[in-house]
Amino acid sequence: MSTKAGFLRARRPEQKQQRYAAILDAARELALHDGVGAVSLADIAAEVGMHKSALLKYFETREEIFLRLAETEFGEWAAGALAALATAGPDPREVADALAGSVADRPLFCQLLLYTPLTLERNVSLDVVRVFKLAIKGSMEDVMPALQRALPALDADACFELFMMTGMVAAGLWQAAHPSPQVVALHAEDPGAAPYPDFRASLVRFVWTYLAGLLAR
Repeated sequence: MSTKAGFLRARRPEQKQQRYAAILDAARELALHDGVGAVSLADIAAEVGMHKSALLKYFETREEIFLRLAETEFGEWAAGALAALATAGPDPREVADALAGSVADRPLFCQLLLYTPLTLERNVSLDVVRVFKLAIKGSMEDVMPALQRALPALDADACFELFMMTGMVAAGLWQAAHPSPQVVALHAEDPGAAPYPDFRASLVRFVWTYLAGLLAR
């Protein structure tokens, strides 16, 4: 998993860009392995092979690193969602499956949906938040028209509500469906004592149920 590259001091712009990208790559790998909430700034610095004070020359805080990753994840989710919606049939169930699947296919995205409003937007500068929010707005402006075309019975507000609820439920479900090692061990001993949901199946079921409610409304 290590991305250590034994960097010399970055002097040229391309070297600084390589270091910047290496920091993000290290944070991504650590988050996928250990979970976003468990990864510290010191962990990321050690993974890259640099001192924490040097890392802070590239990013204001740990939260900014993960906010930059969230920006990338939103953009990649948007591309995946557009592709999934383009191949979904006219049946609303297919659209619900496409939307839910586009989220469920991205484990880091699901984690960041939780941590972004919870912690990541709270220890960064206004400029960092501004760049992030504008990028997210751009991703949403790409996806929402496609979702409305797939669901012509819904207006733009209802389509946005469907996405927002999908994201909120995905964030919580991801945590519940990926419990601690202790809970996993207990579940192996006695599934009835520590049940946890099937993430994808539960998310698909929720999205279809919520969509059915919007259509009925």
